[in-house]
Amino acid sequence: MSNYSHQEAQEQSQLIFQNGLRLLQQGKSEEADSLFLEAHLLDVKNVDVLNILGIRAYQKNECQNALRFLNSANELAPHSAQTLSNLGLTHNALLDFQSALECFDLAITSNPNIPETHNNRGNALKGLDRNLEAIGAYQQALLLRPDYAEAFSNQGVIILEEGSPQKAIPLFEKALALNTNLSAAWNNLGNALTQLDLYQDAFQCFERALQINSSYLDACLNFGNSLKKAKQFNTAIDCYQHALKINSHHPQTYYLLGEIYYDTGDADLAKTYLAKSLELNPQNIEAQFALAIAQIPKVYKSKEELQESRKTFTRQLDILEGTTSKRGAAGKIEGLLGKHPFYLAYQDENNVSLLSRYGKICVEHAKIIQNSLIQSAVTAEDSQKIKVGIVSQYFCKHPVWDAITKGWVMSLNPDQFEIQIFNTNGVEDGETEFAKEKTANYINCGNSVQRAAQVIAKQNLDVLLYPEIGMDMTSKALACLRLAPVQIASWGHPETTGIPTIDFYLSAKLLEPQNAQSLYSETLVQLPSLGTYIQQEKVVAMAPDLASLGIDPTLPILLCAGSPSKYDPNHDSIFVKIAKRLGQCQFIFFDFDENLTALLKERLQTAFAHAKLDASQFLRFIPFLKKEEFYGLMQKADLYLDTIGFSGFNTAMQALICDLPIVTIEGSRMRGRLASAILNRIGLEDLVCQSDSAYIDLVVELIQNQHLLNSYKEKIAESKTILFDDLEPIRALEDFLIQQIRQ
Repeated sequence: MSNYSHQEAQEQSQLIFQNGLRLLQQGKSEEADSLFLEAHLLDVKNVDVLNILGIRAYQKNECQNALRFLNSANELAPHSAQTLSNLGLTHNALLDFQSALECFDLAITSNPNIPETHNNRGNALKGLDRNLEAIGAYQQALLLRPDYAEAFSNQGVIILEEGSPQKAIPLFEKALALNTNLSAAWNNLGNALTQLDLYQDAFQCFERALQINSSYLDACLNFGNSLKKAKQFNTAIDCYQHALKINSHHPQTYYLLGEIYYDTGDADLAKTYLAKSLELNPQNIEAQFALAIAQIPKVYKSKEELQESRKTFTRQLDILEGTTSKRGAAGKIEGLLGKHPFYLAYQDENNVSLLSRYGKICVEHAKIIQNSLIQSAVTAEDSQKIKVGIVSQYFCKHPVWDAITKGWVMSLNPDQFEIQIFNTNGVEDGETEFAKEKTANYINCGNSVQRAAQVIAKQNLDVLLYPEIGMDMTSKALACLRLAPVQIASWGHPETTGIPTIDFYLSAKLLEPQNAQSLYSETLVQLPSLGTYIQQEKVVAMAPDLASLGIDPTLPILLCAGSPSKYDPNHDSIFVKIAKRLGQCQFIFFDFDENLTALLKERLQTAFAHAKLDASQFLRFIPFLKKEEFYGLMQKADLYLDTIGFSGFNTAMQALICDLPIVTIEGSRMRGRLASAILNRIGLEDLVCQSDSAYIDLVVELIQNQHLLNSYKEKIAESKTILFDDLEPIRALEDFLIQQIRQ
C-alpha cells in the first residue's frame, strides 16, 4: 500500500472495486468479495466500496458487519439515498423497524424517486403495526414503478394478515403475472390458499417457491404449516425436518416440530424440540408456554408418567411466572394466550391451583392487548334489555352447541335479553343460520384476538358468555381480557378455567359433588337439574356392516366411545377383569387419531398380556362411523361403558336416545359425573357405581342376565323424555343474569 500515493491508492481502489462488480455479475461472489476487501484496504474512505461491503454482509446475514460498513459510508457521505436505504434494509432484517423507518425517511428526503426505498419503508411500517401507512408506502412505490411485483405482493401480505385471503389473492396473482419467478409471491399465495382450505393448490405454490429458491426457509415452514392444517401430519414433519437441513440453527423450526409432535401425541419428542428452540432463542415466550403444556401428555403410557407430568408442569409454571412480554409484541402474545393445558382435565385430580397459576400468568401477558383496546365512547343506551354476548367457534353442528349454546340461543327471553353472537371463525352450517335468525346480531369476528377483542369491546355488552374455554384458541385468548362487566364460562370443557377475568362458572346441581366451590377459581353457579336445555333429536339409525368392522353379533358388544385421552391408565385393569369374568365379549373402541389410538391400544394390549389374555380376542378398534351408523351400532350394542374420571355427556345422551343402558361411576368432580347426572335425572341410579369393583360387577351381571338388561332398556324408553325441553335451567339462568346486572 505504501507503494501508492494517496491519489493512486484511491484510483486503484476504484479500479479493483469495478473488477469486483464484474465478477459479482458473473456469479463469482467469493472472488468478488475478496476484491472488495482489497479495495477497502487501499482506500478506507471509498464510499462505493463501503456500500457494497455493507450490502454483501447484509446478503450473507452478517447484519452487524453490514451496519459497520454502511454507518462508515453514511458518515463520509451523509445524504446518500443509496446508503440510507441500505441501512434501512439492514435495520429491517434486525427487526429494528423504528431505526429502519428513520433511515428510509432520510433517504426519501434525499431522493423521493427510488421505488425500492418506498417499498422497504412499507416493510418497516408493517413491522411497527402501522399497516395503513405501509399500504400507502407500497402504493407510492407502484406510482414510481407500476410493474413492481414485490410491492403488489407486500400489499397482499397485509390484507392476508388482516383476515381477507380472497382480497389478497388477486394481488399475489398480479405480482406473479409481472414476475413469475418471484418466490415470495408464490409463498404468500400458498398461505392465502391455506387459509381458504384449498390445500392442493397451496401445496403447488410452496413447491414452486422452493423450485425457484431451494433454500427458501419460510416457504418450507409454511408448506409444513399448510400440511399440518390439512392434517397430513407425517408429511408436515418431513417438511419441517427438511427446513432443518436449510438452517439447522433456526429456533422457529424446532418450535414448529415441538408443536406438531405434541399434536400427534409424542410428548417426549415435543419436549425435546421445544427445549432446543428455547436454547437457540431463550426470549421466545411462546415456546416457553408450549414447553409447559407439553409436560401434560394427551395419552399416558403409564400411571407413573401421569404423576410425573404434574411435577414437571409445576416446575414449568415456576419458570413461566418469571416471564414478561415486551411492549409492541401483541402478535406474539395472541399465540401464547390461546395455549391452554387442556389435557390436565383428563387427570382425575383437583386442578384448581395449577390452572389458577396458569390463568394468572396469561392475564398478566394479556395486559399488552387489554391496554391497546380503544374503549367505546358510546355509553350503553338506556335499554330495558340486557346485552348478552356469546363467544365461541362452535355455532354449528358440534357437541358444545348441542349441549349448551343452542339452549341459550333458542330459549333466553328475547323481551329481556338482546343476544349477540361472536363466531371466532368457526364452521358455518344450517345451525349457524338458525343462530342468526334467533339473535339480534351475528358477527364472525375472525381469529385475530386483537381485532375480535376490539369488535366485542365496542358492543358495550352487559354479560359475556363462553360456552367452553380451552378447545378454541381464540376464545381462550379472549377470555384473558376484560371485555364485559360480567364474564361467565360454562362446561363445554368441564373444568375450571383458572382465569381471573372469568367471574362465574355455570354448572348444575346434578353435575356437582358436595363442596364443589373448592374445585373452581370462579364463583360457581349451580343451575337446576342438568343446567341445560336440550332439544330431542329425531334418530335416523342405519345398521352398520358389523362383519366388515370385525364385530361378531353373537358375542356381547360393549361400546367404549371415549377419545383415547379419556382412558386413564389407572383403569386399564377394568377391561381385563371384565374380559376374564365374561370369557367372551368385545370392547368396541374408535380410531380417533392414528397416533393417540396407537398409544391406548399398546397400553391395553400390555395389560391383557400381563393377565395372560389375548387382547385381539376382546379389543376392536373401528373407524369413525357416520352419525346414522353410530346410532345403528348403539341399537345393536349391549352396553355403553362410560369413561371413568372424564365422563361423556353427548355420547350418554345419544346412548339413551337409542335405549342403550349405560354403566358409569359417579366421579368426585363434575367432569366425572356427566353420565351419572343424566342417569340420576331419569331415576336410573342403579346404573351409577361408586367404585371400580362395583362397575365390573354391574357390567358382568347385566351381560349375564339378559332379562335384567332388557328391563333397563324398557325403563330408559319410558323415562328419557324428561331429559329434553326442560326450561327450568334457562329461567334460573335468566334470574341470575338479571340479578348480576342489577348489582
